[in-house]
Amino acid sequence: MIKGKVAMVTGAGGGVGKAISKRLASEGCKVVLLGRDRAKLQKAASEIGDKKNTMTIITDITKEAEVLSAIDQTINSFDKIDILVNNAGIINDPVPFHEMTDDQWDDLIKTNLIGTFRMTKAVIPVMIKNGGGSIVNISSVLGIRSIPNVPLSVYGVTKAGVIMFTRSIAVEYGQYKIRCNCIAPSTIRSSIIEPYLQDEGAKKLLESTFPLRKIGEPEDIAGAVAYLCSDDSKWVTGTVMMIDGGISAKQ
Repeated sequence: MIKGKVAMVTGAGGGVGKAISKRLASEGCKVVLLGRDRAKLQKAASEIGDKKNTMTIITDITKEAEVLSAIDQTINSFDKIDILVNNAGIINDPVPFHEMTDDQWDDLIKTNLIGTFRMTKAVIPVMIKNGGGSIVNISSVLGIRSIPNVPLSVYGVTKAGVIMFTRSIAVEYGQYKIRCNCIAPSTIRSSIIEPYLQDEGAKKLLESTFPLRKIGEPEDIAGAVAYLCSDDSKWVTGTVMMIDGGISAKQ
């Protein structure tokens, strides 16, 4: 049961962020959509269609002032924050580690790790005052294992960091009834992989690697987030939920 709860979703303009926001709104949450791209955020909000219970805030999670402003605006409008979904993240094109520039790894670390830190740090005092809350971090199977011929070392490190951060926050703040869990998806349909899906041969090859013989949809992540934010998971914290079509069981 999450009706009436106030949720903040970062990276809400992207495919997964939009699906999460829609799902939480459909279950009766008031949803604050955060992201850097105004047009994408507004499109996501218009698809939800509930102006009274949704709000968009242009926010760069790597900038502390913008994060704090987003928290203030949310509390001014909705009085509290019950749920934080740290969904915002970036990925680089696969590149051998020794060829990476400082700028490339700085961007990954600033968004995927420090951005998650900033948002979490800002909501924890609000949740403590509120008597609890639920934080869901989006990691990746690449935070658990490395894939041959796909050099994404620093991306993987940031996503592994998100997993350990989840466990630490769960242990440190469980006493305040704040739960913190993590979702580790494998390949999810998105604009990045859409070109591969247009090629029937490439699509079949990609899908055949998964025991369930298909790639994930953004809604698969949204359903897991809804569960982790609901009272059905009230005794679940510090977990990593693999949403990966079975691929981690196989490799």
